[in-house]
Amino acid sequence: MLDPKSGDHEGVIDLSWKKVTKAKSYTIQMSPDPPTPESWAHAAIATASTRTIENLASGKRFWFRVAAIGALGQSGWSEPATKIAP
Repeated sequence: MLDPKSGDHEGVIDLSWKKVTKAKSYTIQMSPDPPTPESWAHAAIATASTRTIENLASGKRFWFRVAAIGALGQSGWSEPATKIAP
């Protein structure tokens, strides 16, 4: 489960999620509010089950989802999670 939390500074959100066994990396997408199928865009790649997303507009709501990448390719997307950037 994806868990967004306010970061230490304005415009920063810290993401964490449950580690996936045998995942080599994770791809993260984000969307402005409200999310639509066309609004999702690449946000980051992570090699651990955490990632900080920076330079977000303070006071705006963002949606995030993550997928694991392993030897068999990419998993399905996680359930989207939302947070207002501090």
